[in-house]
Amino acid sequence: MASLIKKKGLGKGLDALLGGASNALNGVSPAPAAPEALPDGVRLIQLNPAEIEPNPKQPRRVFAEEALAELAESIRRDGVQEPVIVRKAGDRYELVSGERRVRASIMADLERIPAVCRDVSDSDMLKLGLIENIQREDLNSIELALAYHQLIQEFGWTQEEMAAEIGKNRVTVANTLRLLNLPEVVQEQVADGSLTAGHAKALLSIESPEAQITAARKIIKHGLSVRQAEQLAAASKPQEKKTAAKDPNLSEMEDTLRRSLGTKVHIKTQKNGRGKIEIEYYSLDEFDRLLRHLRAGR
Repeated sequence: MASLIKKKGLGKGLDALLGGASNALNGVSPAPAAPEALPDGVRLIQLNPAEIEPNPKQPRRVFAEEALAELAESIRRDGVQEPVIVRKAGDRYELVSGERRVRASIMADLERIPAVCRDVSDSDMLKLGLIENIQREDLNSIELALAYHQLIQEFGWTQEEMAAEIGKNRVTVANTLRLLNLPEVVQEQVADGSLTAGHAKALLSIESPEAQITAARKIIKHGLSVRQAEQLAAASKPQEKKTAAKDPNLSEMEDTLRRSLGTKVHIKTQKNGRGKIEIEYYSLDEFDRLLRHLRAGR
């Protein structure tokens, strides 16, 4: 694990996958039929793309057919310029990264493509599948949020720890994860491109899920800009009575708990000195993670 994911987390790209052997692959002509020995036990082989098993941890869910067709045409003309990454799974090979290249190669009717085979544990499949997508910015906002959430669930990271692992700003990660608070139908609209991440962020300021769905429909129907969506969201908010500003000490404590638990925490106080602490969770898996975290701190 340590040899795969260095200090900068998932930003090592192909070098992280090949154990420093990526330079040996630059400009490599199509791989020979027999496996070629490379540093760190890596093998460069040729595989039929149609026979490569998909990565079960693939974070990407939407593949634009037009973009795939363009990539397929490029592959017909110039071949696959960068090997896909696979691991041995019984008598077959399972994809680690390179889903778009595999799909486009099948569309281009290629019978053999270069592939790098190395040992990759189950726990690393999601991480390594995420590397190229983050670097190439291939994931839509919802796919990215789901991938971040899955990383947090599988490895018990806080948002801050995960941000460090993938080389992203913590605030950026937190804002992306907030998209999962939207109703599923709105998430699907973001995923298919009907709404942008900017539109989605504006919708998050609307408290009612029903009102969020209604506002999303208006944005799509009238082709509203992000600025117009923000104005629509502001107009959708019920007029609330002004409340006193929260004690900055309570806000600091909430922030400390949020960082420790990796989720939203609210501290509510009463005049008689009593109060309550509310900890939010978004799935049963996250509930179990929070319980483990709280019990470990006893």
